[in-house]
Amino acid sequence: MTPEFTGRVPTLWHGRGVARQLTKRLTAGRETLVIADSALTVPVLIAGSARTVRLDARSIDVTTVVTIAQEIVRRPPSVIVAIGGGSILDATKIAALALAGGRVFDYAVGHASRFALTLLPDAPPPVEVVAVPTTIGTSSETNSVGILRNESGYRLIVGRLLRPRHAIIDPDNLSTLTRTAVREGAIEAFLRLAGVSTSERRSTRAKSDAVLLARALLETAMYDEGSAAGRLRLARLSAATQRSAALRGDDPYGARHWYLANEVAFALGVRKMVATAAVIAAVWRRICAGDSRWGDRESLEDFWERGTSGSGLPLEPVAGIASLVDQWEIPLPQTPTADVLSRIASDTEKSWGSRQPMLRDLASDDFRDVLRDSRWSAQPVGNACRPSEPLGRR
Repeated sequence: MTPEFTGRVPTLWHGRGVARQLTKRLTAGRETLVIADSALTVPVLIAGSARTVRLDARSIDVTTVVTIAQEIVRRPPSVIVAIGGGSILDATKIAALALAGGRVFDYAVGHASRFALTLLPDAPPPVEVVAVPTTIGTSSETNSVGILRNESGYRLIVGRLLRPRHAIIDPDNLSTLTRTAVREGAIEAFLRLAGVSTSERRSTRAKSDAVLLARALLETAMYDEGSAAGRLRLARLSAATQRSAALRGDDPYGARHWYLANEVAFALGVRKMVATAAVIAAVWRRICAGDSRWGDRESLEDFWERGTSGSGLPLEPVAGIASLVDQWEIPLPQTPTADVLSRIASDTEKSWGSRQPMLRDLASDDFRDVLRDSRWSAQPVGNACRPSEPLGRR
């Protein structure tokens, strides 16, 4: 057995070959449940009694999670090893709530059927989860967040109960990722930092950590994303966004683009970063125009100028992020019809806007305007924060 987990973050293990070494050690003599992406060859060694559940990552929803939870309760394991991308890790973390007292799992699933955000009671995780990511960028292996897809959309569940005990990052598990997948992961981690950096309620330490991580992510993704060492570094940097002070602050909902992108992804059936690539410049344009409901202009400008220094990207944030999306060839979704666009706007207000703290005081008309101005629009990106300055570095 490993010691009881009461710490703030999981123990992070990284390096070539560590997945097989560590899973063998962490499961020795223990009842183990392995939950893995069915498309993968399981890259672990289990030393105890084990059974395996394989999932199709593309079709995971609340029904899948309930089925896993029933299997966990039927034969409670001492340790759960989750292997796959963010959807596999999230499903495992949420299903593991079935072993928590007080019917926490039933509460989480039931609340998520009615509300977009579910906050769990504060308590240690009910079972040891070993997270072995095979993608870059989600940080699910080190965070206390789970995304649950139900008939209403992608619902957000948050709490220390979801925290894995161990995170194992092995570059051998990242070797088959396409260049697009690696860069989508890098930009996801980068925008996690940028999103919280649009809030002015940030400490000097948080700002500094966010800038350092952002620069390292850009540098590695631009020049070394193809090597095993480069992919390992990107995965570690993504995990570090959760393990450093970078995301800390008094505004837990600072990354406001995430909520709109979340609804776009669900409505259009596209990956989260494809949806984000469509809306991010339009959201930042509002910030740069002084609409504080979306974020603080000076904070965004400061992060972008320092976090992208030396990258060759335009100095102005709106033009800069559009340029990054283009340079890294992040796919864009098809243009939604007027009816779908209106539905996304209404769903965003219902789930995250109006009087709710995530997108407070923003209504469907505001979201509709942003969507009309997004990357499927024919309108140019423009230079919103510094209209008098030419693009490019000083």
